[in-house]
Amino acid sequence: MDRQTADEVVACLVGERTLFHYYRDRYSIGLLRHLSRQGPLSVAALKQSPYAPLLQKPRIKHVLAELGGRRIDECLLAGHDYDAAQEVFLLTLDSWGSRRRSDRRQKQTSRPGYNLVLQLNFCRQHDQRYARLGCSGSRFNYCGHPVSSRRNTLAWARLDLDLNSGTALIEEIQSDWIRGVAWLAERVAWRLQSGKRPSDEIRLYGVQCALQTAQDYCNFVLARYSAIWAEAMLWAAIAFLREEIGVARIFYHSAEGGRLLKRISGSSPPRSLYTELPRKFCFAPTGEAPEFLLAEREVRKTLLQHPELSFFRLG
Repeated sequence: MDRQTADEVVACLVGERTLFHYYRDRYSIGLLRHLSRQGPLSVAALKQSPYAPLLQKPRIKHVLAELGGRRIDECLLAGHDYDAAQEVFLLTLDSWGSRRRSDRRQKQTSRPGYNLVLQLNFCRQHDQRYARLGCSGSRFNYCGHPVSSRRNTLAWARLDLDLNSGTALIEEIQSDWIRGVAWLAERVAWRLQSGKRPSDEIRLYGVQCALQTAQDYCNFVLARYSAIWAEAMLWAAIAFLREEIGVARIFYHSAEGGRLLKRISGSSPPRSLYTELPRKFCFAPTGEAPEFLLAEREVRKTLLQHPELSFFRLG
């Protein structure tokens, strides 16, 4: 999108505190809530739709057990949209991109211009544990990535959209933090297995930290966030696009399509983020491309050269 549109959206929607709660599989309730706003849902119709896999989720099975012959409506689903073990995050919004077409490869946007960036940031409970390492700043994030400058960012989603057609493309979902902590966990475990004592120190981003302290932090982060960060980020992006922006049609890159259109060279992002994750959220493969991308000559040329490329689409 153009810079003016991106800046206007950020200016309108940025708040000091936007809390976001997530528990495992919350997206299953959320997707059906969105769908039910078009009218009560019959189980028989859902079984024949792209949303059929959601009916196998334990939380949805609890909803079905209460139906008693009724249809599923938003009121019933809302009553199940809570879990005492839910995690609390803080959402922030920013923009990412460049006016210069030559920067497109570096910024990894599918078309020249700007993306919105929805950032999923840690809560205070995490930040207090992180402070015990003695590190200052967000040391597990790469400064060249679209992370918050004021918060410790767990993950982010880059979004391109066209307000006129009510269409969006999820360009990317990524987490530096989980990858960095997993690397540290392996390093700490290797040292302990090599005979180092838990009280021995490890140099971490310019500070000395006890191996036991680093291991405790890694165990906390990986146990708490590694299994849910991707689905929490994707659900936050979908809810933001539909509930805040009013977008009806949401596209998502396939692994190969994203690599080519974003001109990714070298190592590619985890393939599961562009295969398993969208399917989990009931995105359906499609040969259709977002219309706003087709307005770009370079995109049209790439798609003509690679007719096998596809997207995922929700709604």
